[in-house]
Amino acid sequence: SIDLSKRPFTITTNNSVITAHSIVVATGADSRWLGVKGEEDLKGGGVSSCATCDGFLFSGKPVVVVGGGDTAMEDALVLARTSSSVVLIHRRDSFRASKVLADAVLAHGKITVMWNSTVKEFVGGDGGMLSTVVVQNVDDEANVTELAAEAAFVAIGHIPNTWLFKGQLEMTSSDYLVTRETSTHCSTPGVFAAGDVADWVYRQAVTSAGSGSQAALDAERWLSEQM
Repeated sequence: SIDLSKRPFTITTNNSVITAHSIVVATGADSRWLGVKGEEDLKGGGVSSCATCDGFLFSGKPVVVVGGGDTAMEDALVLARTSSSVVLIHRRDSFRASKVLADAVLAHGKITVMWNSTVKEFVGGDGGMLSTVVVQNVDDEANVTELAAEAAFVAIGHIPNTWLFKGQLEMTSSDYLVTRETSTHCSTPGVFAAGDVADWVYRQAVTSAGSGSQAALDAERWLSEQM
């Protein structure tokens, strides 16, 4: 737990209590997963949450993307450059993504959309790698399709690890930390945010590292000014 109500702040870990005049929050964000059979076993074996990280590993191979937002559209378009085919699985009959991205996906010759569908199971083949994605129609559970795929990219959003700061720091409606424009300052003086905990747009290692450097500099300058 963390108490930001007074300075020095109090951070309670599993085996110690730490006090600090400044804190850099770098707790990140976790990918949302489907929670279906085979998903956990095949993570790293074809099931991924990052097309920009792992997509090139499956050049010339059939792949699947799960989701209906901007990230899913971007992933499908990126994968279509290198993969032999992309099947986009979405549980509704329309995308929630921006019209520009949705139109680009629908017009792409290498991308096929499966509407009103969800993943029922990921099935591995020889060597513990993904071989088949079992897809179920949301309106007719008996309607099941088995897709041959060597990779599946789950793009249904992220969960920022900000529960520690509920009621203490300003957050967006989706619980990302809000920082002051052009800086890493959070709503409470002395608290700074770095990486995916405050970044729902880029979410890349290099941008997180850069914001970590910014947060360290902001914290150092703030401490110098205060003390």
